[in-house]
Amino acid sequence: MADIGFTKKSFQLLKEIHDNNNREWYHENKDDLKEHLLQPFAEMLETVSTKLKNAKLPCSGSKQTMFRLPRDVRFSHDKRPYKEHIGGLLTPSGNKNQDSALLYAHLSAEGGFLAAGFYCLDTKVLNLIRDRIIEEPKQFTKVAKKMQRAGFEFDPIDPLKSMPRGYSDYAEHEHVFYLKMRSLVVKQPQTKEAWLDGSIVKRLVAMHKASVDFLLFGLEAIGDSR
Repeated sequence: MADIGFTKKSFQLLKEIHDNNNREWYHENKDDLKEHLLQPFAEMLETVSTKLKNAKLPCSGSKQTMFRLPRDVRFSHDKRPYKEHIGGLLTPSGNKNQDSALLYAHLSAEGGFLAAGFYCLDTKVLNLIRDRIIEEPKQFTKVAKKMQRAGFEFDPIDPLKSMPRGYSDYAEHEHVFYLKMRSLVVKQPQTKEAWLDGSIVKRLVAMHKASVDFLLFGLEAIGDSR
């Protein structure tokens, strides 16, 4: 197991920021948040990056691909000033580029989750993946089954209730379930123990291995739009 620095204090801080989501608590505990949460999370991303360096689709992440704890509340009804979780990406570019294939790690007081796929793409880009699913249904079945055999299922995040605009002719398509998705993402919940014992690294690598053919399927579909 990788020793990446998460401790019981890490989860205590996540609980405390939930109970004390205010600027006073945040600034009083900023050093502890850095030591017990932000630095171990960055180290976890860098460790996974090293293990994926020679993969079929190398993906990398670091401190620069993590999301900031302070929230932008200007246009939100939720005025809590800070996030109550730690999140970060591994992407083919190594940048915090959310309009591409990605691996995402989410650490919360309960444990969190890992995810892989294409999240909230621009409709024009998402349609390129939809088109390839329609044109190559057998290949899509193959990559989807590979993930399912490894224990990863697509998460139906806010799917469309009806067919997307321009796709009404495919309402009976064998992959209509996926054509209605706004995001094509597999997701797996994680326990606290996975972070504490460092096995979260192994789990992220396993998710990448299971989803890499699907990620390539999508990237090849949208390649001409880049």
